[in-house]
Amino acid sequence: MSSKLFGHSADYLKELERSLATHRKWVKGQPGGKAVDFGHFDLSRLNLRGAVLRNARLLGACLNRTNLIRADLRSSTLIMADLTMADLNGADLYAADLRGACLNGANLSDANLAGADLRAGPAGTPLPHETAGSEPSLIRRTQLVDANLTRALMMEARLGNCDLTGAELVDADLTGADLTGAILVATDLSGVTLTGARMTGAVLSGALLDDKVMAQIADLGVNLRASLTSIADRLPELLESHRVWLKSGGLEGRRIDFDMVDLTEADLSGRDLSGMRLQRSNLNGVRLAGSTLMMADLSYCSLVGADLSNANLSGCVMRRSNLSKASLNGAVLDTVPLGGDPDRPWPTNLQYARLIGADLRCASAKGAILRFADLSGAQVNMSLLKDSDIRGAKRTPAAIAVT
Repeated sequence: MSSKLFGHSADYLKELERSLATHRKWVKGQPGGKAVDFGHFDLSRLNLRGAVLRNARLLGACLNRTNLIRADLRSSTLIMADLTMADLNGADLYAADLRGACLNGANLSDANLAGADLRAGPAGTPLPHETAGSEPSLIRRTQLVDANLTRALMMEARLGNCDLTGAELVDADLTGADLTGAILVATDLSGVTLTGARMTGAVLSGALLDDKVMAQIADLGVNLRASLTSIADRLPELLESHRVWLKSGGLEGRRIDFDMVDLTEADLSGRDLSGMRLQRSNLNGVRLAGSTLMMADLSYCSLVGADLSNANLSGCVMRRSNLSKASLNGAVLDTVPLGGDPDRPWPTNLQYARLIGADLRCASAKGAILRFADLSGAQVNMSLLKDSDIRGAKRTPAAIAVT
């Protein structure tokens, strides 16, 4: 390790190296070995590639952006650990305790999570009156938002109530896994194995499912349409309150702010919905033609077949949303300068969005982000190609009509 790395002192790094060596000897049964408690250690951004941390106690440890490629974390305790953006490619997490851990954006491709416990975990120290074995007063949902779990081995893994929004579980093995109450909104489940899995109460709105996975889910008796609450009957009241909120600058009324709701085929044409927040919701077939959605948040939503023609989507966040076969013809996707300051740009964000077969012949798209979006079969024009960031986007040249 470097003598100075991301704020870690040279003495701290030397002591850490000694501790890792001592723990490794203990795991291997070598003289001088001893189990080391790494609880609440700051191990962020370090290169721990191939580290031997089997049976290690890492309760509440900070492993933010840490390199843990092919690390041995079998049976380790990672309750409430912060593994945000950590690289766990090929890591062995067999039977690891990850309750309440944060793995948002972590790379767990080819990792072994068989038998791992990723259920909700304690969000604080148990109160004095709580006895051993009792339920903690607070729990935190284990988070794997946007995590890469491609080909991960997760047999018998306990994922009850785990948040897997936007995660990639392509070809993962979830045989016998417990996904009771798990959030799988906008999750890519292509090629996943779900034999014997439990999915009661799981939320699968906008999940990407191939025919094989659909058949498995049907065999498990999962109702794909039963997970989101409709707010259609409250729509007139909500729209009026949002209008007042906008007109008063937020002093009166209330903005539309919901998570995981159903507004299928709702007519919102010509409305000013700036600042609206409708994350992880079913908006399939919604009519938003000519509407203003500046700075709105529609991330992880399903907008299949939606009509967004001539809408103002400047600064709108639609990250990982599914807009397949949607129409954005004539829409504006420009960047918004926060507070009028051009040095503080807020771009329209369609990163990782699915835009298969969509009409993207927009009026303008200055600064729009479409990195890693799927544009297969979409109709696009030079306004989109010239002014937006489409690095890494999936395009099928023969199927894209540039107009």
